[in-house]
Amino acid sequence: MVSSLVDIILFAALLFTSIRVTKMHRELVKLRAHQGEFTAVVGKTNETVDDMVLMVREFSADGRQMVQTLGDKIDEARKTIAEIDTRTAAQNPA
Repeated sequence: MVSSLVDIILFAALLFTSIRVTKMHRELVKLRAHQGEFTAVVGKTNETVDDMVLMVREFSADGRQMVQTLGDKIDEARKTIAEIDTRTAAQNPA
């Protein structure tokens, strides 16, 4: 009698453990599937960040070139204004 009671308890424990292991196995399968998706997303994100870094570098270089060009044009405009002022002053000595 005691032996069959112990057998029933052990069988219930084994059944409970089997159910839990089955659930854990399903969760691990889902986790592996999500891990693959996560890895793909991280890879795409890494590529996008690399592209953004490249764009910022190019924009920075283009910006420096634009600032240099604008600076040259401003200097040229100042020289032209100075020439105009000189000619105006020469024509109107009063």
